[in-house]
Amino acid sequence: MSKESQTIITVGLILFAILAWLWPFVAAMQMELEARRKRGEPPEYDERQRIARLRAGNHALFVLLGFLGVWMVADQLGWFPWTGSTLDLTLCALPLAWGVWMADCILHDAFVTWKDKRKDANATALTLCIPMIFFVRSFCVSGYCASWAPFVFACANALILVGVVLYKYRKDQKAEIEDTP
Repeated sequence: MSKESQTIITVGLILFAILAWLWPFVAAMQMELEARRKRGEPPEYDERQRIARLRAGNHALFVLLGFLGVWMVADQLGWFPWTGSTLDLTLCALPLAWGVWMADCILHDAFVTWKDKRKDANATALTLCIPMIFFVRSFCVSGYCASWAPFVFACANALILVGVVLYKYRKDQKAEIEDTP
């Protein structure tokens, strides 16, 4: 069996395991949403937040398309020998798109629900970056990746999100100070 087919089978099994792990969560969320509708509770996100989340998704899609275009050009011109690896492409593109979406949602107050407005609520985004870094690192260390570029992308994503969370925290602090008489 070739190394590419082993990689494809491994990625398929990992995706299957992730989907098997996420399926109960999605089912529970759907059941909770139905229960909320029956009780007549307001939705989790208000209309402004929904629009901001949709715009953030559009921005993430455009950044992803630009990244794929740059990757394609780099692969065609042969700038880097590892651009031919589909696994490297996937592990670089996913943290990039997810990070853009999350940063945009944080900056427009749409990452956390309207009910959950604690001062440290946006910091939960950083706790989601740590497992992603270790997940990507395990692929790089095991030799499945052709380079360490996915690990660099995951770490850069975490650093940028730290900056966004700190910026948003400082901005909220400044607005709070200006609002107090």
